[in-house]
Amino acid sequence: MKELLTEQQADQVVALLSLLVTLASLGWGFYQTRFTKKDVSKSVWATAVLFALAGPVIWAFWGIYNSIEDHYGLDSVKALEINFGIVVGIALLFTAALALIRHWVPAGPKSRRR
Repeated sequence: MKELLTEQQADQVVALLSLLVTLASLGWGFYQTRFTKKDVSKSVWATAVLFALAGPVIWAFWGIYNSIEDHYGLDSVKALEINFGIVVGIALLFTAALALIRHWVPAGPKSRRR
């Protein structure tokens, strides 16, 4: 039976997705800073850069995911547990970074957070 997607095609799709996430995040940052005041633009840029970092993280996780699946097998519960732990760790890391950005980077006089 022929594969629907080869390994090389899957790698290309993930690489394209990673690049798209990075460029879209930076584009969002450019777009948003056009309509915000100077004191708010630092917060917008910090958030945009954090979101742009998700692209390389997706690419790195894809490589790690594949190596774990190659080692344990696609139907392994152990591989599922390891990959789940990695995804939760990445999500917690990005959530913590976003919370730190909102806490440390000034968002302007009107939108101060308590």
